Amino acid sequence: MEPMHHAGDSMGCYEKAIVKELARLPSIVFGVTLRWDTKYVAEFVAVANSSRITTELPAWFSQPRGQITANGFMSDTMASLKQVAGGLAREDDLAPNTMMQSDNIYKRLGHIEMDPFVQACIAELKSETYLASVLIRYECPGFGSHPANFQPPPSPYRLVFR
Repeated sequence: MEPMHHAGDSMGCYEKAIVKELARLPSIVFGVTLRWDTKYVAEFVAVANSSRITTELPAWFSQPRGQITANGFMSDTMASLKQVAGGLAREDDLAPNTMMQSDNIYKRLGHIEMDPFVQACIAELKSETYLASVLIRYECPGFGSHPANFQPPPSPYRLVFR
């Protein structure tokens, strides 16, 4: 592959802008907020407690089958996410995080979503069911936010977080 520049070449405006933006990345902090859909979480928990699902509970669940509560499930999920986050962890929010920590949170959300037990439970619910919307917040130096808009996993798996 041909290098973008040869020794002694000066950078163009585009390259200078990219370098400037890349230099700012370490100073940007991110927050990740989960907006739980309590109706769907309650339905998910009812299925999780039922005898219809024979898949083993994930290791990050703190409550045994039959005793899982909506609050317990949401708390366990946030505790699992907190393990890879860098900032404070509140009921539905993880902040502040570096870009790398935010990426780790998104990866962990993917691991939770693809867990066999979680997929078995969500498969029992309506196709439009999701447990939480994920909101990405950032400060660089101004504030902003936007929905994560995760792509659905490949079929036959179901989207759990959107």
